[in-house]
Amino acid sequence: MIKAVLFDLDGVLIKTEHETFKFYQDYLEKKGINLRDSDFKFKAGRKSKDFWNDVLTLEQKKIIDFEKLTQLKREEFNTEPDKYVTKVDGGEELLKLLKKNNFKLAIISQNESQMISSMADWLNIREFFEVILSIDDITNLKPDPEIYLLAAKKLGVTSNECVVIEDSKDGIGSAKNAGMKCIGVKHNFMPKGTYDQADTTVKKLSEINLNLINSL
Repeated sequence: MIKAVLFDLDGVLIKTEHETFKFYQDYLEKKGINLRDSDFKFKAGRKSKDFWNDVLTLEQKKIIDFEKLTQLKREEFNTEPDKYVTKVDGGEELLKLLKKNNFKLAIISQNESQMISSMADWLNIREFFEVILSIDDITNLKPDPEIYLLAAKKLGVTSNECVVIEDSKDGIGSAKNAGMKCIGVKHNFMPKGTYDQADTTVKKLSEINLNLINSL
């Protein structure tokens, strides 16, 4: 019996993939580096290090202070979410439905805790969640199951009592490695094979209902 639903944040409750890419484009343009629109295909669903290795030359990478860039992006997104972040339709309605039916809820994200806290406040959804975990709480990144196993422990449930809602290959892999069911939220810009491990997929959150969750 499913007792808990665990939400990834970015790509599930909020959208920032395209906004992050545009932020990088504007930043690099000031450094004299042209990041083409077509380069977005290298960004979607991938780690930043791999993305930069694909789109920048060795000489270009020497120009960029990546630690400074990451910090600047974090500050901008935290302080101006209306400019950089888009709410995913159906998120609040789904949370209300699940809470009304006594599911335990958690946010599970590899963003920093400050960013997650800012987004939860901006979305006005903090009250729905019993547990919020960030990259600051773990040692091993997704697809390692650590973050989801920790969430189950904190919620007081077992892995087979959890459904995870994810949108990335590593996130889905993490959920499955933890022994949990997983709903993949599909994006057409994600690489082929992203959702192969998901138990089922949806195109939007409004497709997720009690029947779907209880059927897993």
